[in-house]
Amino acid sequence: MSEANSRSDSATILLIGSGKLSKHLIHWFNLNKNNSSKILNWDRHQDPHAIHRYATQATHIWLAISDSAIIPFYEKYLAGHEARVVHFSGALHDSRVTSAHPLMSFADELYADDFYPKIQFALTGCDSLSEALPGFTNTWFPLKAENKPLYHALCVAAGNFPQILWTEIYKIAHDHDLPAEAFDLYIQQITENFLAMKNLALTGPIARKDVSTVNKNIEALSGTPLQSIYQAFSKEFLK
Repeated sequence: MSEANSRSDSATILLIGSGKLSKHLIHWFNLNKNNSSKILNWDRHQDPHAIHRYATQATHIWLAISDSAIIPFYEKYLAGHEARVVHFSGALHDSRVTSAHPLMSFADELYADDFYPKIQFALTGCDSLSEALPGFTNTWFPLKAENKPLYHALCVAAGNFPQILWTEIYKIAHDHDLPAEAFDLYIQQITENFLAMKNLALTGPIARKDVSTVNKNIEALSGTPLQSIYQAFSKEFLK
C-alpha cells in the first residue's frame, strides 16, 4: 500500500528520544518541504516536566526509545493524553499504542535524501501511514498483531545473522592473514546476486550436495564458533 497521493492536515508531533532512529526521523521529517506539520523533540536529558507541556500541544507522539521502555514511558507520562501515540518497534504490541515499524537498519550517519522514500513501514493499529506519521508518503503494509513476533524474527534473521557470521569470518581471516578486501568484494557480489535472483543465487558445497567438501570445511573450522554453525546449516539444508 502507498500513501503517495495522500495529504495530512497540519499536525504537531512530539518526538521522544535522541538516538539513531530519532536523528533519522527528524531528518526524514524535514525532507518533506510541503509538510505543514511541526516537530518538537524531548529526551531524558531535558526537564521531565516539559513532557506534559509538550504533550498537551501534540496531535502525535512518537516514541523512538528502546522496546522495554515504551510501555512504562507511556503509562508514566502519556496515558490520558489525546494525542495518537506511535512507537517504532517491530516486536512490541499494545493496543493502546500504534506501531509503525520501518523495515530498515539505521546507522550513526544519515542516509542519502533519496533513500528515505524507499523505506517501507509495517503498520499495526491504524489504517494508513498518514494517521501515524503525518507528512510521510512511504509505502506501507498492514501487520496483524499476532504476526509481529514472526515478522520481527524474520527481520532479525535477515539483518543480524549474516553480520554475526561475517564478523566471525573476518576475525578468522585476519588471524590467518587472509585479505579483508577480497572478502569485501565477495560479500558485496553474493548479496547483489541474492537480491537479483533470490534462492537461485545459492552456490557452494551445500547447494551441490557435496558432502565430502562440507565435512572437510567443518573439520577445518575446529575451535571456532563457525564450526557448530556450519554443522547446523548442513544438518538442516543438506538433505
